[in-house]
Amino acid sequence: MNDLPTWTEGMKLLGDGTRLRILALLKEEELSVGELAAVLEQRQSTISTQLGRLKEAGFVQDRKEGTRSYYRIAESAIETSGWKIWELSYERLQKDPRLAADRERLARTLAARREGTWLDRAAGSLDRRWVPGRSWSTLALGLGRLLDLGVCVDMGSGDGALLPFLAPASQRLLCLDSHRGMVERGRERAREGSWRNVEFLEGDMQSPPFEDLEADTVLWFQSLQYAEDPRAAIRAGCSLLRLGGRAVVLTLERHEDRRMLEEYGHMHPGFGRRSLKRWLEGAGMTGVTVERLGHEPKAPHLSLLLALGVKS
Repeated sequence: MNDLPTWTEGMKLLGDGTRLRILALLKEEELSVGELAAVLEQRQSTISTQLGRLKEAGFVQDRKEGTRSYYRIAESAIETSGWKIWELSYERLQKDPRLAADRERLARTLAARREGTWLDRAAGSLDRRWVPGRSWSTLALGLGRLLDLGVCVDMGSGDGALLPFLAPASQRLLCLDSHRGMVERGRERAREGSWRNVEFLEGDMQSPPFEDLEADTVLWFQSLQYAEDPRAAIRAGCSLLRLGGRAVVLTLERHEDRRMLEEYGHMHPGFGRRSLKRWLEGAGMTGVTVERLGHEPKAPHLSLLLALGVKS
């Protein structure tokens, strides 16, 4: 959003008090047209018109439940032309008396909705609700038991935070990191978890200290941005694979947030899809795919890339 036409387009869309109030409410909860109309004390036809504008602009998405339509902030909203304007507006208007009154009416509306069963309240919003025992972490632990990583190399493994997911799925798990403190803590985690198939080594992912290794899987999970020469790191990692072995890169898409370099020590501001594909193919991988997985839910909402390839 660095050009004048795009900026003015976003300002026009959000230059309406009703649309701003709708977005503020939908940031709190998924709501039907009738519920929005009740909270805002406006006619449903008016609310429907404004929702149509917001949906067309990519700010909201809807779902049908019987004859009702429920709206929420769209998952892709951060990619819209006016998202930054909306975030700034929302931050500045937190103490606005009209929005405060909207929140009070919203609380009463939701209280009335809660008279139904928990399933009535949760339908259509399970992806955003806390449910006992149901989280992305527990789902990953369960699905991880279906994986077969064989002999696996985790390049830039850090302190072994992923051991509960990777160790049970690996015949042998070799974790490589250049930071001594990370390696020492990883070894402690392996001992604490009694994962005898796990080995931590200190070394550079651009020249991994493995001899005569034929790995089934090599992983770079949010570690490639720490490599001084990411192309060389991919080439070195892929050289460890047997024929038919898999390379998996999970990383950030190229971005402009300098804080990632300054605060987290990243050496690169993410990567482009074409570069990842070219590097993997140059390292002898075939069937290479690079796809955007979406974005992180928290600001600055960085996009995630997943690259896959098979050694041939």
